[in-house]
Amino acid sequence: MRMASIGGSVAACAIVAVLAAALTACGGGGASTAASVPVQPQALSSGAITAFGSVFVGGVEYSTAKAGVVDDDSGAALGSSGLEVGQVVDVVHAAGSNEAAELHVDPLARGYVDAIGSATLTVMGQTVGLTSATAFSDHRACVTATTNPCAAVTSIAGLSATSGAGATAVPGSYVTVDGYLYAAAAPAGSAAIVATLVSVRDLPGSGAVASFKVEGLVSAVGASTITIGGLTVDLASATCRVGGAASACASAFSVGNIVSAWAATAPSLPAASISASGARRRSSLALETPGAAVDLVGAVSSVGTASFVVRGVNVDASALPAGTALPAIGDIVKVVGTIGSTGASVVATSLTIVHAASSRNYTFEGNATGVAVGSASGTYVLTLLGESITVNASTRLADRSSKAWGLHDPASNPFNITTFQAYLAASASQTLVVQTQTDAGGQQLAQAVTIVPALAFAAVQGPVDATPAVVNSGVTGTPTTFAVAGIAISADPAAIASKGARTFGSVAAGDEVVVVGSYAAGKITVGAARSVTNGVLDLGSPSQHGGDMPWSF
Repeated sequence: MRMASIGGSVAACAIVAVLAAALTACGGGGASTAASVPVQPQALSSGAITAFGSVFVGGVEYSTAKAGVVDDDSGAALGSSGLEVGQVVDVVHAAGSNEAAELHVDPLARGYVDAIGSATLTVMGQTVGLTSATAFSDHRACVTATTNPCAAVTSIAGLSATSGAGATAVPGSYVTVDGYLYAAAAPAGSAAIVATLVSVRDLPGSGAVASFKVEGLVSAVGASTITIGGLTVDLASATCRVGGAASACASAFSVGNIVSAWAATAPSLPAASISASGARRRSSLALETPGAAVDLVGAVSSVGTASFVVRGVNVDASALPAGTALPAIGDIVKVVGTIGSTGASVVATSLTIVHAASSRNYTFEGNATGVAVGSASGTYVLTLLGESITVNASTRLADRSSKAWGLHDPASNPFNITTFQAYLAASASQTLVVQTQTDAGGQQLAQAVTIVPALAFAAVQGPVDATPAVVNSGVTGTPTTFAVAGIAISADPAAIASKGARTFGSVAAGDEVVVVGSYAAGKITVGAARSVTNGVLDLGSPSQHGGDMPWSF
């Protein structure tokens, strides 16, 4: 959780290492576009885990006392200790209750990182979009090793890409990617996967049947192949299944199907093709019973006049309360409703914008100075760097303050909305990383709150405020002054580095900046000597990079 030096070549890892540390990203805090409705027992819930104790998915707590955890790739039973915040799961409910009968785990990609872009990864031929919704975790053995330990990967900054090709290729980081498929009509130029969690791991042993996996929309079908994203999947030696039954691979899949394919053996790198040992057609919905209750969290890929598409599922919006605005493409939404008569669509009764694609996003790191009960039930107002930040049940909460947090059973350390105030008060570390977005009234809504090891510095990432006006100084010893989210910044120009071609040491209103320094009395002060705990990185206009992720270089 450290920022690389931002001097010299400006090869800074910004506060991704500081600000994205262990980040549980954008699970929550979004504004509801429908009237508040009481929580009802659902037949199926599908979304990212937001907290534990038992398990919170989509902001709702489900008892897991009698639940089995199933790996959908292998069918193997898993323990709850393998679950983590940010992981996408399907929760099948026990009849008539909010008790989970089964939790199904289904990551969208496993394999080596072949390329790293400014806001994307390429894994198994799939373009993976990273946003402020993306969490990072590191489960490699070396992280907790006493001999030759390695630094935990807490952001895109710590990942490595494959170099070379073929027999001489040096593999990049081995990762598992959880998230949401656009699945149908993804916006032009967008990623096929919106990542909620990128988990770095050691390569599994020889007994793992799905060490390399891809899941996505089939775009082409050959004699014994299918194409998913940028990956050609050879099915000549595969066992294929449709609807749970074995099927001849030559006729099992069609263009437009969602298919999982896996292999125990790595593809030639960078991954453009793979010989699969197994493949199966997946439904957009894990449950296809007409009339069954369902809540679904995912990315919106298209919007019609009275409908929209989430994770390949068509959502009928005609039953939403009058005046409910439809979401925008790219929004992450939570839909509550019932499965339609065909078993492949959802009739929505409630719609919540979990993360607005066009909203302003900020990340703050510092010591919590107060927690108060919020005006709405089940909410709190957290004070951090002078900011008042609303936390609710949809906020992703994680305690990653100990080095070996990844070895702990998450259920034994339940940091959730019901324990929020007491848990924070009892924590040995009061240093938090908080990712937020602003609502229409300018209120900061927490998407993620992560407890991290105690640190002596403070940090903020976000766009520079228009007011007060930026005052740039070109003289060391005379500070440049500006504000981010109302936090005053006083920075020696010698500590300011720009990503673009603008004059070194200057910033402009609207620029996305990363600021690390000392905090006191509502102001972050940045001295002249650039270091891992002192500096400003100006990333330029958010339009250059989407303005929706913790940045690194």
